[in-house]
Amino acid sequence: MKKLFKKTPFIALVFAFLFFGQTTVKAQNKSDHVYIKIEVNGMACPYCAFGMEKQLKKVSGVDNVKIQLKEGLAYIATLKKQKPLKESLALIITNAGFTPGKIEYSDKPFVIKDTPKTKE
Repeated sequence: MKKLFKKTPFIALVFAFLFFGQTTVKAQNKSDHVYIKIEVNGMACPYCAFGMEKQLKKVSGVDNVKIQLKEGLAYIATLKKQKPLKESLALIITNAGFTPGKIEYSDKPFVIKDTPKTKE
């Protein structure tokens, strides 16, 4: 029992290091991202949005994709060091069967307005 009490501070220190170490990494990762807003013309149904999301997730470094079907917008987050070119994003959208519009880059996340669900 005495051995357990001698090891307890060490174990607590290890857990604290692991917890705070991961928190620091997450904070650093957020600043290493670039956020991209893409106009995608031609998406007409949820299946279209799902297909577009699937194609954008294939882009190297992309870790988050959000599609707004009614607005015709796609939002992606990727690492700055793997930032895709506008031309390559436009080609992906064209190959998926849609027409690319304006493509914007930002160091901060875009404010995404949630569209209210309409009752049919």
